[in-house]
Amino acid sequence: MTAAHLSGIDLNLLVALDALLREAHVTRAAARIGLTQSAMSRSLARLREVLGDPLLVRTGRGMRLTPRAERLAPALGRVLAEIAAVIEDGPRFDPRTSTRTFALISADFGEALLLPPLVERLTREAPGVDIDARGNLQDSFGALEAGELDFALLAQRAARPAIVWTPLYPERFVCLVREGHPAASRKLTAEQFAAIPQVLVAPEGRPGSVIDEVLAGMGLRRRVAVRVASFIAAPEIVARSDLMVTLPERIAARAQRHLPLCAMALPFKVKGFTMGLAWHERMRQDPGHAWFRALAASVGQELKRRRAEERR
Repeated sequence: MTAAHLSGIDLNLLVALDALLREAHVTRAAARIGLTQSAMSRSLARLREVLGDPLLVRTGRGMRLTPRAERLAPALGRVLAEIAAVIEDGPRFDPRTSTRTFALISADFGEALLLPPLVERLTREAPGVDIDARGNLQDSFGALEAGELDFALLAQRAARPAIVWTPLYPERFVCLVREGHPAASRKLTAEQFAAIPQVLVAPEGRPGSVIDEVLAGMGLRRRVAVRVASFIAAPEIVARSDLMVTLPERIAARAQRHLPLCAMALPFKVKGFTMGLAWHERMRQDPGHAWFRALAASVGQELKRRRAEERR
């Protein structure tokens, strides 16, 4: 039978055929799969027409399988068992033995914060699982839709309905200057803040930021003396100059551990943000994908807990 012939067959007939071959009895076969006797009789008639074989013939000792039916029985049983396994159980994922690779993108500060504890957990729980971390893409949502990425670590919710965004941890902004900087010894006003030459981190290369929007609302404008794409490079520049930078608090705290820097609160209110994991809805039921999402969420909760302890 060709694929063209198969396209015209109701595959439920294969379930009926399997029951008939196992029971060699129309009434018992009907009961086996929950059909009426008349419905099973119609299925048998259709199967005889499609296969060009009577399949079951009446003898003095009841119904018997034809030679072709006897040949079909074992293969049909195996095929239906495989189909049932695919549909009912779905793909399996065991993190202890998996060698799967998950592709994600993130700005460098997201990688610096999330990847070290995430990889630490992977080493313990899924030693064969790999991560392919890539730089920012112009269209990360499009890459998720195309299946080129598994995840995007973003500080924004997706604007597309098929993209799901799972929050990981909250973040807020602080200022950094070098130790000994004149601004470090006093509480700044918004005007004084705007007067200090600054470093702007622009991962995608675009000018402006939420800080500039807030300043503009107060009729102020700051001078951006240096614009960089890296959250990691900015503290190094500030530590060697009289410039100032506004960074996510966790990155600022990380920089202070190895550079002579002072952190200060912003002299005006700026809304924080939440880092989250963006992924495509079609991956919701994938067990490996779901496991990785849960692991990332667990790491995010740990980052949140540690930061709360550091603030005490």
